[in-house]
Amino acid sequence: MEDLKANLARLPQRKRNPHLHSELHLLVDEARTLFGEKAKKGPGSFSFYLGFFKRLGAQEVRQLLAEVEESKIDNPGKLFWWKIKQKLTNQAPRNI
Repeated sequence: MEDLKANLARLPQRKRNPHLHSELHLLVDEARTLFGEKAKKGPGSFSFYLGFFKRLGAQEVRQLLAEVEESKIDNPGKLFWWKIKQKLTNQAPRNI
């Protein structure tokens, strides 16, 4: 437990955004920061990411982000969206 606290203390601390209310919101913020997204509307916007992340779920998104960060490629956003497309096309449709 002490190792975890020590590692967290070394990470750069960002000011907490009061608009991020849920785990999905935090994941959207992390992904947009990682990919350098600044769009206010349309593709790349917060709501664009949030719509896709809600369909996949927090655990699946976290897994995809980890895979992309681990790959260390030049364009992580392109790989991330390719992986999302693969996941969504392989998902069974939900009955509402």
